[in-house]
Amino acid sequence: MSSNNPYGGPQSWPGQTSAPGPTPGQSPSPYGYPQQGRGGPSTDSSYSFGPFAPEGRPQGGPQPGPYGAPSGPYGPHPARGAPPPKGKGKIFIIVGAAALALILMAVVAVVVATRGPSADSGNNSGTQNQSGPQNAARPSDAVTGYLQALAAGDAVAALSYAADPAPTGPLLTNEVLTESRGRAALTEIQVPAVEDQNAKSVSATYTLGSSAVSESYDVVKVGDSWKLSRAVKDLDLSFLQSGSVPVKINGVEVDQDSVAVLPGSYEFTTGLPYVGYGSKNEVLVKSPYVEADTYRIQSRLTKSGKKAVISATEKSYNKCLKANSLNPKNCPMKFDSKYRYNKSTITWRQAGSDPFRKPTVTFSETQARIEIPLNLRLSGSCTHQGRSGNCSGTLTGKSVAVVKVTEKPLRVKWL
Repeated sequence: MSSNNPYGGPQSWPGQTSAPGPTPGQSPSPYGYPQQGRGGPSTDSSYSFGPFAPEGRPQGGPQPGPYGAPSGPYGPHPARGAPPPKGKGKIFIIVGAAALALILMAVVAVVVATRGPSADSGNNSGTQNQSGPQNAARPSDAVTGYLQALAAGDAVAALSYAADPAPTGPLLTNEVLTESRGRAALTEIQVPAVEDQNAKSVSATYTLGSSAVSESYDVVKVGDSWKLSRAVKDLDLSFLQSGSVPVKINGVEVDQDSVAVLPGSYEFTTGLPYVGYGSKNEVLVKSPYVEADTYRIQSRLTKSGKKAVISATEKSYNKCLKANSLNPKNCPMKFDSKYRYNKSTITWRQAGSDPFRKPTVTFSETQARIEIPLNLRLSGSCTHQGRSGNCSGTLTGKSVAVVKVTEKPLRVKWL
């Protein structure tokens, strides 16, 4: 018959009518528990007590001694040895509690360290640079974070506040936005806090360059985060995209009829030495909702381009004056005469004032057009009806030359 007694002997509970005697080497316990002899191996026979004692413990059994061992008439159970020093258990408890507190503090530190920084979106005028998707718990948080990212030149963070699908394009980069900041910084951001989870728009004011902007941004909730319904502005470039003159915006060449940009300053250039978009080649995009005036952007000769065109045309003209021909190839002179000139004697010279002192220069597509007055005198030996002599004549009027300015060297063609 098996027994649950940890000492290996039979149990005896109060009210039991009979109990077997002690086994050899044991002395009877006053409570009916066999006691281990001092010469045998030590066995841990401690009991749980106090508020953590297991339920259903038999009542009336041996009472624990001061150190958790059953006490008899002779003091503590001999198998447990000497009692532990007074206060040692409390020290263990204190040390364990301190270790647990340190573990909890480490866990809290890890959690705090892994949290991203959050910004107060109410009445914020500061800037922060946080690339990547950003979480906006309030409608105003999305607008504040968007404007602060623009102010910091962080296009990636600004676009993270755009509602899906996020806009893409060659001009939506940090490099393009950084160049914009150099001409027109975004400052003095003011966005009143909006807590309403049913909000449709958020107002904001800021300064872009020297222009004060007041705008209302449409917002929408996507999952648990607020986003902007519109984060970029599309610029119409269809009137510029003829394929003949390159279009560069903030240094990036584009070939689309329409291109998306973030609010900021955008400078149009060609990358060519003689053709540009004039001195007023900057377009200021104040917000995703305000129309940007790109239609005044037109290609034109640069100052150096105009000078180069006039110089090339004059050089061609002077070369033509040295030609021994009534109609030299690719020259402004077209002279018809009934006299037969000896070609080696033909001479052209300028009769009037310098035609290149104030020439008329226009530009279209890739070509410059130069119009000059003609006042030339012709002379040379000639023959007519069997008679020979010296002939002369004059050539007056206007002449036009065109120069393709997108190629080097410049080539002049007389019409």
